[in-house]
Amino acid sequence: MTPPARMEQLTRAAMRVAGSARARVAARPATALAVTGFVAGWLTIIAGGQVGTVKSVIPLTSWLGLMSRDGQRAGDYAPGAIMLAGIVVLSLLWMWTLRLVRTRSMSEAHVWGIGAAWATPFVIGPPLLSNDVWTYAAQGLLARSGLDPYTVGPAALGDGRAVAAVDPTWRNVPSPYGPLATIMQHLAVAISGGNPLGAVVVFRALGLVCLVAIGLLAADLAGPRRTSAVAITVLNPLLLLQVVSAAHLDGVMAALTLGALVAATRRRWIVAIVLAAAAGSVKAPAFLAVLAIIAWHQVYRLSWRSLARDSVVALVAVVGFSAVTPNGWGWTRALNASSLGHTALAPASLLADIFDPLVPSASFDDLSTAGRITALIAAACIILYLTVTPNVRGLDRTVGYGLLAFGVLSPVVYPWYLLGGIACLMPNAQGTRRDWLILLSVVGCVLSPPGFSTSISTWISIGAAAIAVGVMARRAAQRRSAPGIGVPPAELPAVGTVTAVPLVSRPAAAAAATAEQGVSAGG
Repeated sequence: MTPPARMEQLTRAAMRVAGSARARVAARPATALAVTGFVAGWLTIIAGGQVGTVKSVIPLTSWLGLMSRDGQRAGDYAPGAIMLAGIVVLSLLWMWTLRLVRTRSMSEAHVWGIGAAWATPFVIGPPLLSNDVWTYAAQGLLARSGLDPYTVGPAALGDGRAVAAVDPTWRNVPSPYGPLATIMQHLAVAISGGNPLGAVVVFRALGLVCLVAIGLLAADLAGPRRTSAVAITVLNPLLLLQVVSAAHLDGVMAALTLGALVAATRRRWIVAIVLAAAAGSVKAPAFLAVLAIIAWHQVYRLSWRSLARDSVVALVAVVGFSAVTPNGWGWTRALNASSLGHTALAPASLLADIFDPLVPSASFDDLSTAGRITALIAAACIILYLTVTPNVRGLDRTVGYGLLAFGVLSPVVYPWYLLGGIACLMPNAQGTRRDWLILLSVVGCVLSPPGFSTSISTWISIGAAAIAVGVMARRAAQRRSAPGIGVPPAELPAVGTVTAVPLVSRPAAAAAATAEQGVSAGG
């Protein structure tokens, strides 16, 4: 063997040894994070099971003995405090993992392994923080019984156990979910043989599938930042709590919306529009992604023909999805269902509080209505601006900001309302925007936590929000005092595949337009 060949062989061997050593070093913190998060998850589950979800309900099961049938005792805040501590620990572990990923101390495989460990308690344990999944099961029973969930509420089933498990607020309320959501509810009940508990298990399995899909699609959307995109989504405590544990259908909506964004990056416009229409047919806010994708397509290929075709595809998709279930447009009459609730910290509620001293003679209902109308008008203006200015930001940001605006400015604000916007924005988020999304996710995890009195729960939420603002103010001051230090690298285009269209603004779009002239817009 010649000396150069011998030297090359030794170099390759040294590189293999060094790579193996780096893998062993990276595996140590990954294992520690996986085990610690697993323990924190079980702590949250066990304490949360004693807290329960909603008072005045009768659970169908004790869920392997983890759920208290009677709920916590009045004035006993210990279970709520322990659950909150578990969520906080999991959030801190998530932020520490993101830091390790940014320094390239952890591979994508390690992140998926951590995700599997963290998700396990939430897959096995009882639903936390929300009772909606039991409502899904009851609405599925309505459809299976031949009743229309868009005209009657779960109470139409009678005085059965499935109705007793539903939050009393929603027992007489028709379904506000889209036709595809109703189909999924019906299928979940059919798969379980009409057993509402079995249907809940099906929804939990669907939530886990959605979490994995969100991670994979986020990785495709992020391109070279795959590992960071997986870590910021799959390990996000807000997704673990609301998509896996609570099994909200917002997880399905988020996965379909991300799929639409990935299809758009690959110039598969028809697929993107159909997926966005499917997301909107699960929960209505995602319909704004349809408008954003059509507008974004015009940035790359300004043509009345493509605009007309995209509009026809969207219309056919929406009508088609609505035709798969009886009375498929019935959900449009129940869109005001969320207005039945009240969340004190929602911007709409805060606006009502501001109006109170200005109009002292107005009743609570009048003030509440004024606050909600004002907030919805603001949301509509934001969404309209985002839709008509697609050239000044990426498609992911247009859709993400729109979903966040709708979620935050709704008549009531629940943590799962933030899922769609956060899932769309996180894969490509950098710098300050990334920091805000992380803190918004953490605040969402502790927003109005159960297990405390209303006043204590409200102050916990206010404290979390104040800490988030303080952290961001400190980081902003650090950036101003040390320019050039700690500045994140310039954003790279989200490519997904070699033929992908970056989710960037008009300068790059104009360069891509010429290359697309001979390409079928359908992908």
